[in-house]
Amino acid sequence: MGFFNFFQGKKLSKQGEVEVLGKALMKNRVDIHKLLLDDGSSGVGLNIVTKGVLSYSSMPLSLNENQARELITQIKEALGDK
Repeated sequence: MGFFNFFQGKKLSKQGEVEVLGKALMKNRVDIHKLLLDDGSSGVGLNIVTKGVLSYSSMPLSLNENQARELITQIKEALGDK
């Protein structure tokens, strides 16, 4: 898995991961990465990972700074924060 970079830009570091609620036989998590985007700006990589008994799925998403801040705002609003 380390041979491929499916994010836009360069992955600088893994910032952390969050375990996600899931079904009994499936494990889900979101990996958060710091990115250096192709245009030289900072970005965030989110990798949605699902592991099952005989399966593995990975969906990498690249966000620029504005998109990442908008996601933060939307999550805070969904939680009732302002």
